[in-house]
Amino acid sequence: MTMQDLNSNLTPVQALPAQTINQAGGALVSGTVDLAGFNAAQIVVHYGNIDEMGASPQGAAQIAVKLEHADDNGSGAPGAFVEATGADVTGVGAVAAGVVATAISDLAPTTAGYVGDRRFLRATLTPTGLTNGGPVGVLVVKGHPRHAPAA
Repeated sequence: MTMQDLNSNLTPVQALPAQTINQAGGALVSGTVDLAGFNAAQIVVHYGNIDEMGASPQGAAQIAVKLEHADDNGSGAPGAFVEATGADVTGVGAVAAGVVATAISDLAPTTAGYVGDRRFLRATLTPTGLTNGGPVGVLVVKGHPRHAPAA
């Protein structure tokens, strides 16, 4: 039996190094991820111990996860970012104003598949009800490379 080599078909990118999210700091915007050479991506938002979102959630504590994408501006840089739509994202419920998920617990990562046709991708994490907050980070795993192995 032959095993398929998943490693040669994926490239992880740290889009937002783990940092504290809370109301005082406001929204966190990831770095821009260039999807050139890939046909899809998986966005993974991972959480540390967020005081208000643990095993005993407090009030309306949550983090909205918004995806935006952009075309190449003609010089290899992103043009204007626009909100991703339901047609651009898989593995989530409804997409409203680019928000693909609303995390209410820090016990499991939030994920969304990106299948849109734009070259650049970024995520914005907007906290609500997080007085103390805690660590959060974003990984983008680029997949379905046009040429494997993925670099």
